[in-house]
Amino acid sequence: MEQEIRNAVGLGSPELVIESKPEPEPKPTVTIYDFGRLLTENEPSVKKK
Repeated sequence: MEQEIRNAVGLGSPELVIESKPEPEPKPTVTIYDFGRLLTENEPSVKKK
């Protein structure tokens, strides 16, 4: 029983898997600050009645 628990937890196997470092996320090309400007530049103008 104890050995089954050790195997389930991973203590029973002598192999250690080395985790690779996660790659840093790429910097966004459009930030939230640019979003409003892009919307006003690319949206068609809406005429108010």
